Amino acid sequence: MDSGATNKRYALTFAVNVRNAFNNVNLATPIGILTSPQFGESNALAGGPFNSQTANRIIGLQASFSF
Repeated sequence: MDSGATNKRYALTFAVNVRNAFNNVNLATPIGILTSPQFGESNALAGGPFNSQTANRIIGLQASFSF
């Protein structure tokens, strides 16, 4: 009996990688200065490699061809 091996010479695989699919905003720590008019509000995004307004949602597509 064959244990999952196939006799096909080629394989094409597609993948989709979605980060923050529902576009939830990850805010940074709120301002803690009592005299600030923005006290208790966050005016930045949480740190990370993609911490700009334009890179809050990331969708990656990948195709792999093996032979």
